[in-house]
Amino acid sequence: MVRVEVVQGGSEVGGTCVKVVDGDRVLVFDQGLRFSRFRRLYGFRVRPAGPGELRDLGVLPSLEELERAEALYITHFHLDHLGLLGDLPDELAIRVPSEEALELVSGWYRDSPDWMAYIPPRYSAAVEEAEPRVTDKRGVMALPVPHSAYPSTAYLYFGSDETVLYTGDFRFEPLAHAERLYPYTLFTYFEENPDAKVDKLVVEGTNFGRPVWPLSWSDALPLLRRLLAVKGPLLVALHRLELDLLAALLDELRAAGRRVVVASEKLLDTIELWFGRLGLPTEELLRAPSLAERPSSIELAGYEDLRDPSGCAVVADLYELVEFARGAAREVELGGGLALLMLSEHEGEEGVEEAVALGWLRRLGLQPYGLRVSGHYYPHELAKLIQLAKPRELVPVHTEDPMLVIELFRRLRG
Repeated sequence: MVRVEVVQGGSEVGGTCVKVVDGDRVLVFDQGLRFSRFRRLYGFRVRPAGPGELRDLGVLPSLEELERAEALYITHFHLDHLGLLGDLPDELAIRVPSEEALELVSGWYRDSPDWMAYIPPRYSAAVEEAEPRVTDKRGVMALPVPHSAYPSTAYLYFGSDETVLYTGDFRFEPLAHAERLYPYTLFTYFEENPDAKVDKLVVEGTNFGRPVWPLSWSDALPLLRRLLAVKGPLLVALHRLELDLLAALLDELRAAGRRVVVASEKLLDTIELWFGRLGLPTEELLRAPSLAERPSSIELAGYEDLRDPSGCAVVADLYELVEFARGAAREVELGGGLALLMLSEHEGEEGVEEAVALGWLRRLGLQPYGLRVSGHYYPHELAKLIQLAKPRELVPVHTEDPMLVIELFRRLRG
């Protein structure tokens, strides 16, 4: 009998950890940071003493929860799912959507002076890439999904007597270049295998119970185009892992006649890792003067390129955008411009302190606009997944209102 245990994330957004027990086999899916608890315990002066303290306080799953596990399966690299890999036992296999992407993320944190240095796995760790559409030796198949971190995957476990599907975080609507980023997905699998059986569906429910309308790309596009038509300086904040939104935004900026200046080293890392191999265009891309020391195939911009406020747009991770603006304000006039915040994830999922960044952007004379394209599906779209996977049972995770998810599932099945 296959048993599903929600270790974390059963009634909150973020910090998801799911354990599947099938006889002697134990598999763990995600082991994220609970930023809701992190913010209550830590601040500017009070910092975590290390990963042991974070696990003892329930900010991360305890190592006891991982004791008998053969493998840890990571769905994507947002910290509320990835957690810390550097203190895990060496014998625990770590399966990820992409080894290269994990190495990229690891490089961002490896030299951190604090607890974030434990985000990368140890060099001795057994890291494996979960190849899509291939059932591994533990009976798990990775199935890619669109989400606001690239790459992302769901996992389908073929157990001794039951099948478990863990969706991770996902949205139904891909953005631009879907055929390149997502040639095969979870949804494709079930369309091609209509007789596939799912006994237990472990599904995220981020947008359930929230009194706000989560914007999809098709919702956001008319608003975005109206803002891009405004003449003047334009700064855009994006999450460094949001590849599909970046590619879609670049298409719109080109159409609006703006060259794109990348002012974030992490975002530049993401572009250099993925754009070439996925065949995404890099024309009209420049890197900011602040990245002059960073070797790159992307042409370097000068401040003269930035003095035509309607001819370019600056794109960066939120904090690096603020740092760019603080430095550039001495060279170019930013006052009266727009700061477009397209950070798709809820603050609780990544622990982003948007208020601090907003204060700086306003101080520099920029008008902030929040245009948050959700990385998660609409609640009414759950019906699509139920129709595809036809589960017997549903286990909600990554939601503040699990009973609402369960009630909708009952109604859909009834």
